[in-house]
Order: sequence, then C-alpha cells, then structure tokens
Amino acid sequence: MVDNNIYKPFKAEVESIVDESPLIKTFVLKPEHDFSFKTGEFIELTLDGIGEAPFTPSSSPLEHEKIEVTIMKTGYVTDRLHAIKPGEILGIRGPLAGDIHWISFMVKKS
Repeated sequence: MVDNNIYKPFKAEVESIVDESPLIKTFVLKPEHDFSFKTGEFIELTLDGIGEAPFTPSSSPLEHEKIEVTIMKTGYVTDRLHAIKPGEILGIRGPLAGDIHWISFMVKKS
C-alpha cells in the first residue's frame, strides 16, 4: 500500500551516481514504488539523520520506475549527499508544488 502522506518520506535506493563535474553529480534513484511528477514540481530528498533539501528532478516525467536528480555540492546536506554510494537508501517526499500554472505568470494583463 502506498502512503500518500507528503510529510512522510518513502524509500529510494541509489542505483547509480554519475560524476558530471567535481561539484555536480546525478543520482539515479529507484523508488520503492512507481513515482510520477510533472514538469515544474520538486521533491525533498531526505538523508536519514542529516536532513533534507529540495531538488527538481532532472529525469523525464514520463519515467516512473526511476528518478534522476542532479545535485551541486553547495552546503551541509549536499556535501553529505555527494559522499553516499550506490546501494544506499534515501528518502523522497513529494512531488511538491503541483498544478502551478506558469503561463499565468507570463501573460500580461491589460
């Protein structure tokens, strides 16, 4: 059964990590259940005992079995995320900020 509580992280295994540059890595995650998001939404990645931080998925929203997140090493949580290895477990909360109509921000009202 999938728990739809957005305040409770669900588990995702780190399947692989791609070093994009010395400060940027892409994490390929395998959630414990199918996961979907829409363009413009974000997730909270939780590192148990350390904290959580918001990230926008870098994978296609059409992919439901895996999620990719590209993370720049910039602070406390991201430093620790850059130290994890494939096979470790992270938490995911979200997707968050759904149903935002970006076009309404770009339309000038007369």
